[in-house]
Parts: sequence; structure tokens; C-alpha cells
Amino acid sequence: MPVRSMVQTWLKQPGFPVVEIEKRDSILHLKQRRYVLESDKKSTKGLWFIPLSIGLQNELFQKLFTKKSMSVKLPKDNIGFVANFGRKGFYRVKYDEGTLIDLKMLIDQKQIPAIDRWAIQNDLFSLCVSGDETVRNYLDFSDAYYDEDSYLATVNVAHNLTSLYFRAFDEDFSDQIKNYTVKYLKKILHDLGWDPKKTDKHTDALMRGFVIFTLGKLNDEEVTIESENRYKQFLKNQNSLPPDLVEPVCSVMAWNGNSKTHAELTRLYRNAKTTEEKLRFLGAMCSFKDPKLLLQSLNFSQTSEVRSQNMQLPIMKVAGNPYGKKILWPWLKNNWPKLSKKVGRGNPLFNRIVASISSIADDSMEKEIRQFFKKNPTPGTERTQEQTLERIRINSKFLRNMRKEFS
Repeated sequence: MPVRSMVQTWLKQPGFPVVEIEKRDSILHLKQRRYVLESDKKSTKGLWFIPLSIGLQNELFQKLFTKKSMSVKLPKDNIGFVANFGRKGFYRVKYDEGTLIDLKMLIDQKQIPAIDRWAIQNDLFSLCVSGDETVRNYLDFSDAYYDEDSYLATVNVAHNLTSLYFRAFDEDFSDQIKNYTVKYLKKILHDLGWDPKKTDKHTDALMRGFVIFTLGKLNDEEVTIESENRYKQFLKNQNSLPPDLVEPVCSVMAWNGNSKTHAELTRLYRNAKTTEEKLRFLGAMCSFKDPKLLLQSLNFSQTSEVRSQNMQLPIMKVAGNPYGKKILWPWLKNNWPKLSKKVGRGNPLFNRIVASISSIADDSMEKEIRQFFKKNPTPGTERTQEQTLERIRINSKFLRNMRKEFS
């Protein structure tokens, strides 16, 4: 293999490619270009030596893709194909519509290895974010994972659907996304059950907590009622709830709760014996819908009751709460001197606080955010600031594309 010339294309230019594939009869027509989430005229240039592997259940062939475009003939009796088979190459793949329909059926029938089942939808979702694919296409494709048994694909589809719903939270079309998300998550919860089993893998515990927490925030009635019953039991006897379910159940209660719930969670935090327990209740205190209660939680995080190394957690959690979006930026601006003092200049924790701004801002705020950091220099976060502003621009463009698509 021409290792030197191949490696140079990956080291001497920024980014990585996307390979676009169109199948006509048994011929694949391939094109490559640079994959970007934020495009300008310069950014799409680039040519890579791509190790192309094509397969389905096992590898059919490998080729080095060194030009802007090329054609490949598939073997006879071919029922389908996966490009970047086994996820050996560092690039995205964009399939044509007909191929995606074939792949959806093959994924549903599990005729493709687990790593590729994950990779195909992962690429498709990324192409939605970059504006190269439609969200409707992704939602439709996600149906193929309804009976998925691999953790990697399951958790990725669950997170992608959830992130689409919360991105479209205040939009008229959010219900269309919600229906897919609820249906998918309810199937996972049905398979896992509420109670941990001896046969559980460690990933089952992670998945169960995420699904309960998310279905609660999607206002699923069954999960809300079950969470309430378990929370009442928990207040009487703290051993009644497995540790992995404490934060999800308390968060669902906060989501539907009031100042009484806030007081209960604060008391539970104060009485908790270990830091780990404390952090579960602190996390749940950031799930309220009432902005006043969220502000209370943020202010509580600044008291001596919360260690400075845990102070970024409530900020990140409120940033991820759709009801926290409007209050967090004004609160951060007001409390920045205090935060700075408490965290300490140059502390890497500050990067997490800066990064959380990408969840609450849109690109109309870019100038204001830049000016704020000019007036309030935060050493060691300069790169994170730029990445955060880039992420804000990408998120804003993605939401505008979704509005156009669903209007």
C-alpha cells in the first residue's frame, strides 16, 4: 500500500471526508468531499486517500479511493452493501435514497453486523446536522432499530431522537418528533423493566435510568405515575429505590413538582451521607419547569453546601433543561465574578461551564457573548469559547433547516 502518500492526505489538511454513493444497477458511483458542519467556500476543498471497504455480513472487497470520484462494480447476486464496512475508515458515508431503503430492511432483519447498524444511523444523523439530509429521513430510518439488541446502536438512536425533540422543544412540529421518541423509548423500557435484574449488564442500568428520566420529561403518563409511587416509597424508606434510579425518579418528580418538591430534594441533599448521593439530588434539583425554582437551585450551588468542584454540575444540568434556557445566561453574567473566585482562574472546570452556553444561546447572541468574555477574561478557556460559538452557529442553522423542512 502507498502508506506515505495515503497518510499525508490525512495529516496535511484539516478535517475528514464524506463519501457520497449512488447505486445504478450493480455499479456504485462514488464522490468525495470534505465533511463540514459549518461551510464556507474554502472548507469543502480537499482530497483524501480513503481506504474503502465494502461488505454486508463479511467484507466483499477493499479499494483505495484516491480521486474526486470513481465507480465500483458490485459482485453478482448482491442483496445489498455497507460502505466503510466494520467502520475501519475515518469518514462519513451518504447513501442515495434507494440504498437507504435497502439498508433499513437489512438492519431490521439484522443482516448487518452491530457496529455497522450503529454507524449507518450515526452518519445519517450527522448529515442531518450538516444540512445534507432531512430529519424526516432520520425519523423514518430510526424505525429499523425498534428491535435493536446492540447497546451502541440503541443508546445512540435514543440520544439522537431525544436531542431532536429538545432542539425542537418550542416549535409547532415538536410533536411529530415526540411520537417517534416516545415509541422508541417505551419499547426499551418495556424490554428492560423498572427493576434491576441479576442478569443485567452494566449498560442496562445506564439505559434504564436514561429512558425513565427522558420519558418523564416527555410527559409520559405511565412513567410519571410510576415515578410518583416510587418516590413516595423512597421518602419513607430510602432503600426502596436502587441507587441508579434515584436521580431519574427524583428528576421526574421535579419536572412535575413545585416548591414543596424543591424543599424535599434540598433536605435529601443535606441528609445524604456520600458525595455521590448528594450529586444525584443536586442533579434532580435542576429538572424543574418553574424558572424561579431553577434559580433557587443555581443559587444553592453557590453556597458553601456545594463543593466548588461540583458547582459546574447544576449549571450544565440547567443548560440542558428547556425551561432553563432563558434564565441561565443572565444568571451566569451576574454570578461570573463569584464563579471565577470559587472555581479559581485557569481551572479546567471552567471549560465545562463555558461549553454549557452552547445549549442556551442562538447565533443572534454571538456578539454579546464575545464582548462578555472580552470584559471577563477567563484564561484557559479561549479554545472552548471558540468551539462553543461554533456549536451555537451550527445548532441555530440546524434549527432553521428543521423549521423549513417541517413548515
